[in-house]
Amino acid sequence: MNVNDTFDTQLDAQAPDIGELVNCLQTLFDAHGLPPLLFQSFAMALDEVISNIAAYGSAHDPIRVRVEIVADEVRAEVSDDGVAFDPLQLPDPDVTSGVDDRAIGGLGVFLVGKVMDAVTYERRDDRNCLHLRKRIVVKPDA
Repeated sequence: MNVNDTFDTQLDAQAPDIGELVNCLQTLFDAHGLPPLLFQSFAMALDEVISNIAAYGSAHDPIRVRVEIVADEVRAEVSDDGVAFDPLQLPDPDVTSGVDDRAIGGLGVFLVGKVMDAVTYERRDDRNCLHLRKRIVVKPDA
């Protein structure tokens, strides 16, 4: 794999610089001519996941984010050293009731699952590891 096909960074667990992460992601996607919609999906998903770790997690060490382009898909892994927590085990939020009648929480994880092709969790080496995958689909010019 070409070194330009991946980036690996660490963010402060209590005050992550999501703007800098999004800039790195934009640079990687632009270098490969990837579609803006694919970038937007990953930027939203990574923002949501990292914001949740910072707001609700118990991580002490930096949050690690690795994004790589492999064949026809983009893969990302977000890992932290917090207490074991699989966000994919949360029940789907109620999206049918009015906003005032809904329980708070869970919508972000639900949306991440909707914009990615695959989202998986594993506990590895005392770290929470969330894997995001999305196929690269380039629409032909009209």
